Amino acid sequence: MATTSFRSIEITVVSGEDLRIDRKPVKRKTFATVKFDRQSFGGGGGSTENIDERGGSYPLWNEKMGLEIPVDTVFLTIEVHYCSNSRNRIVGTANVPVSDFLGRYRPESYLHLLSYRLRDGNGERNGIVNISVRVKELESDSEPAIASKATVRVPVAETAAFCRSRGGVVIGVPIWSSCSYKS
Repeated sequence: MATTSFRSIEITVVSGEDLRIDRKPVKRKTFATVKFDRQSFGGGGGSTENIDERGGSYPLWNEKMGLEIPVDTVFLTIEVHYCSNSRNRIVGTANVPVSDFLGRYRPESYLHLLSYRLRDGNGERNGIVNISVRVKELESDSEPAIASKATVRVPVAETAAFCRSRGGVVIGVPIWSSCSYKS
């Protein structure tokens, strides 16, 4: 049985917020690139093809990229660039831990909506980048065998009851519980 050395992900660089160059809001012409291990994805597959012309310091790219990342990748790096008259300048960089969307209790094909703080070359805060990531399911040669009794982890929707009874908005992490599955 061969081991898979790459994982397929679908990453969408959705938008940016409060982007600045030299402490002034960006006017227009921004795009984003996605890298891992300090190398950009080839063939234009790692950058938004559309340069946002109208969004200013709140650009909207909403571009989906299908990428193959090595299984030992620890971080993805997202860089937001600004096109000036003569060159491209980096507005900010965000390091995205792969464990945020690919981990032990993260289900396959789950759509993760994530936001990260951008840092400029001096390490100063310089906006936010919003992304979504979906890990594509691995294709197997055989059907998985279902045991007669297995432990399945499922989220408990206790937050929804809180919202209905109190009328508030809940922001947080789902509560997980173990329950037995019997066939």
